Amino acid sequence: MSENKEERREAGGRARCQIAHVPGKPPSSACAEPAREIVDGLVLCERHALEAKLEGQIECWGEMLFHIELWSREARRQKRPGVVGLLENQRARATPARRRAYVDLDVLSRRDMPWG
Repeated sequence: MSENKEERREAGGRARCQIAHVPGKPPSSACAEPAREIVDGLVLCERHALEAKLEGQIECWGEMLFHIELWSREARRQKRPGVVGLLENQRARATPARRRAYVDLDVLSRRDMPWG
């Protein structure tokens, strides 16, 4: 059995969470929980899968807000108030969605702390 497969296996033969293989995570972030979901090609436990999904949502909303700002400036420059209004509506939806994802991630992080 290869070394990679051995890392994923628990004593009972079930796959273990691969959070230690996620880029940007500290190598000491090993998790002994059983893997339940595949996220970006890695098998993660339920908690780490949710964390990765929330972080991805936050990044996505941030990129959307960046582009909304970029195109809003261009629409203002071209004197296109209808387009500016549509983009403002999208900003009004994206901003609270990003905020909710941050709150959810914070709640998840605090739940994992021994004092949280």
